[in-house]
Amino acid sequence: MANSQLRDNSASASSLTGFVGGGLLLASVVVTVISQPALFAYIGLIGPALFAAALLVFAFGVRGVGSVTARRPVGTTALVLLAFWLFLGSVQSVVISDFFSNDPAPTLLMAFSYADSYVQFALALVAVMQIARIGAVPSPFNWVPAWAVGAATATWLLSQLLGAGLATLTGPNLVVWVLIGLDGLVRIGGMILLGVIAIVLADRVNRSTVAAPPLIGADQV
Repeated sequence: MANSQLRDNSASASSLTGFVGGGLLLASVVVTVISQPALFAYIGLIGPALFAAALLVFAFGVRGVGSVTARRPVGTTALVLLAFWLFLGSVQSVVISDFFSNDPAPTLLMAFSYADSYVQFALALVAVMQIARIGAVPSPFNWVPAWAVGAATATWLLSQLLGAGLATLTGPNLVVWVLIGLDGLVRIGGMILLGVIAIVLADRVNRSTVAAPPLIGADQV
């Protein structure tokens, strides 16, 4: 009986990780979309905060269960650092736009801006490859985060390579706007996909726990 109860508690915590993490991802998308353009710049930090919280939930799980990296150091550390880095980047953007709109930003903030995309990519790459390799997420869903990062990276590179030389004297032209829109659409679509998959997998764990027959043996004595 004790082993059966332990299994049920573990499954419950694992499914809760999926529900909470997936819900936070979807909520971050909704908040980000409806807060554009935000009346107050700091409203725009709510979406990134929810996204960062989702990464932390996926990294550590609920009650220590359900971590997508099985709480192994490399993948977990990468997810945690990515969560904090992304939120820090959002705060930095608000600080620059609010306090340095008419003056040049400090060198440290500018250096952060230049390194931001590359650090994001490095941390995300480590995290998704660990998720795929460890297999705490069932196959083939363990590769979905890697696909999402790959798609977002491809559209970002496309916008950088093709969009850099297409600006006119009056501002970006239609091609640049299309590339920017495609990049945003891929990122939002990836977040929605990951959130939905997390919730679906959590529901699957719940259903399998409910449908599992009672164990008959020494653990019930």
